[in-house]
Amino acid sequence: MLTVLVLLTGAAATVGALAATAPARQFLAEHGPGSTVRVAATVAGTPTPYTGRPGPEQQEASHGVAATLQVHAADGSPAATELTVFATHPGWSELSDGERVSAVVTVTDTATPARPTARASSPPATEREVEADRDGVLTAVRADLTRVAGGFGAVSAGLVPGMTVGDTSQLPDVLAQSMKDTGLTHLTAVSGSNCALVMTLSGYTALSMGAGRRTCLLTGLAALAGFVLLVGPDPSVLRAGVMGGLGGISMLSGRAGVSLNALCAAVTGLVLVRPELATDMGFVLSVLATAGIVVSARPVTRLLSTRLPTVLAVCIAVPLVAQLWCGPALLLLNPDLPLYSLPANMAASPLVPVVTVAGLLAVCVLLAGRTASSAWHAISPGGQDPAATTAQGPDLTAGAPGALDAWDRAASLPVGVASCPARVLAWLADTFASFPGAHVPWPHGVPGIGLLTALTLLALGGLHVADARLRAPRPTTGPVLAAPAEPPVPDAVWRARAHRTRSRRRLLAVTASLALVVLLVTAILWWLRPAPAWESVVCDVGQGDAVLHRTGEHSAVLVDGGPDPRALKHCLRQAGITHLDAVIATHDHDDHVAGLAGLADTVDVDRVWYSAAGDTPPDEITQWPDVTTRPSPGEQLHVGPLTVEVLAPAPPSPVTTPTTATAGSPADGPGQGDSTAHHGGTAPAHPRHRKVTSEDENNASLLLLLTIAGAQGTTTWLTAGDLEADGYRRDSRLLPGGHAPPTDVLKVSHHGARNGGTDIIHDTHPALAVISVGEDNSYGHPHPATVAALQEVGAAVARTDQTGSLWIHRDGTQVVVSRR
Repeated sequence: MLTVLVLLTGAAATVGALAATAPARQFLAEHGPGSTVRVAATVAGTPTPYTGRPGPEQQEASHGVAATLQVHAADGSPAATELTVFATHPGWSELSDGERVSAVVTVTDTATPARPTARASSPPATEREVEADRDGVLTAVRADLTRVAGGFGAVSAGLVPGMTVGDTSQLPDVLAQSMKDTGLTHLTAVSGSNCALVMTLSGYTALSMGAGRRTCLLTGLAALAGFVLLVGPDPSVLRAGVMGGLGGISMLSGRAGVSLNALCAAVTGLVLVRPELATDMGFVLSVLATAGIVVSARPVTRLLSTRLPTVLAVCIAVPLVAQLWCGPALLLLNPDLPLYSLPANMAASPLVPVVTVAGLLAVCVLLAGRTASSAWHAISPGGQDPAATTAQGPDLTAGAPGALDAWDRAASLPVGVASCPARVLAWLADTFASFPGAHVPWPHGVPGIGLLTALTLLALGGLHVADARLRAPRPTTGPVLAAPAEPPVPDAVWRARAHRTRSRRRLLAVTASLALVVLLVTAILWWLRPAPAWESVVCDVGQGDAVLHRTGEHSAVLVDGGPDPRALKHCLRQAGITHLDAVIATHDHDDHVAGLAGLADTVDVDRVWYSAAGDTPPDEITQWPDVTTRPSPGEQLHVGPLTVEVLAPAPPSPVTTPTTATAGSPADGPGQGDSTAHHGGTAPAHPRHRKVTSEDENNASLLLLLTIAGAQGTTTWLTAGDLEADGYRRDSRLLPGGHAPPTDVLKVSHHGARNGGTDIIHDTHPALAVISVGEDNSYGHPHPATVAALQEVGAAVARTDQTGSLWIHRDGTQVVVSRR
């Protein structure tokens, strides 16, 4: 019978898979790999960022967003398939779930019926088609929560709505990166563990008030349903709700076996209905997290309850077991092992329910306010004022002066309560992310997954064995011995034994305390050790560029920002820099400008220079709109002992596009019509979107000559971003003598790549060449030809991948490089 059931299940899965992939097979039959097609579709879910490795002939990694489209028509013909689009144009990142789009895409060579994929480099034409619920009260409540939380600072504006309803639109990029590095990103995503936490907390609250088990289950399910409705019932949220509901039922019912059967049935049903879920990592992680909650959460809760209150034990056990069960699968997404992920999650666990519960209380208050305002309008004699209608629908606050202000003030109390642990969570993320070895290299492939799986099974086995021993009944019977009982130990002997035991324990405690104090003092001294003397610092930001040139005791000029905001902040903190006289972005590539995101919240910046192959400045420097300019050759900057001169290139002439295209037509990309960009302080109102290659962007790099007048003499630097050989030959025609001037220090172009050429090395004859490059990078930087050219001219070479950040200063006739 079991064999027949298995065969029937397999046959059903096969038939379901064929039926599910039939539309995709028809689409690929009509539009084969490599074909370009215009599709009309609906966005399914929120686009997510991605980073792809460079191709064999490419020097830069590709960046963009992955958007899932439900295609309705392809080249005017009806179609019905789901298509994953990897888009590089920034307009795709602005799309919303449920939005109608028309776009031109190219079917990828790797597209299959099970996974139809496409690429897009042009912007989509959008047509807002949002569900009625999302234009109604719930959308307004989510917006109100974000607005109220914004009054408590940027951290609260990002974390409180994110941890309550999954809205991370205001989450600072620096904090998002720190949470990613410490495995805390799931706190701001609607995952199965979060849904289980909402359900179990609600159920245990009802239990503490004397409710029965059935009432607790119904209360938990009602809370889960309200949470899913509030967040938005898109497929990923519904999946998380199903998984979290099963985990919550296991916790509240106390019947792990029944819940495990329900989990298996739910997974089987979901895979039969949606076969593509079997290869979806989000679904796999949800299943593993839920299985961990079902199987291991109660034993771990019992162990923790011996020392902690039950509610606190639940809050720690749920994320702990979810993290343990998902650890091996996460290696498929990130080959490095976040060393502090588990302690960071455990430290954050007691804070998560405070933020979530307080945020939900604020949502209830705001929802009551919106409902009351809507009822007021329903009974108001004048009804809705036509002037109060906005582009997003009727404004329920109009006509009720101060009505929602009182509700906002009432909601500020729970939001303020949530803001305190939210700031602690942000501090935990930044602190754990800044610890040495935050990412441990882990063996790749099957060996690495097998090793982590073995360690995970060992840890889980130990927890379950400890729980079994805790629950095992103690023996109450034993054999009766005829021999007489042992004589009592004399009091003097007992006292002597106890004294020796206490002495040994005291000696052990003192030794352990002294060792701990020595380790702690050593760590503090290492952490707080002063920076070496420096005039310039080549920051270790991985595969990217970021160089500080000192202008004062706590001020400097920053040339490029590297790829990682956290690494840049760490370098600024080590150098003691609190003010930047200028930020210079040599060109618009992520490994040079992505680290500038959120820098305005860290230090003050007086002016910004940039260069780019396109018509608009990098997105990361738009945080300084009033001080951003594009310099021309010959322009100079004098700050303290530092002089910066722009040698090349000349900015392109501004061009504008005709403005005759009608609104909503495919010619109107996102952001056109009202966007402005800085080009020497101003920019055309309608920038032309043109395809810019990686080579174009590299050759748009600023060629800068920097002169530092120090106490020991003058040091000259030449930096050229990622300038390639042909770009240097073009720029050198504009220079006196037809080549770059000799310099003391050369920041080697393009991280030592071969296409950077050797002409610039032979023309400058530097005494010192610095190469900012990531350790074991996939590009092979620096190239042996570049290193050989530096050896030919007798230049000393210093590399960030070998020695970390480079602290450089002049000492008499020598340029000295130190490491911290």
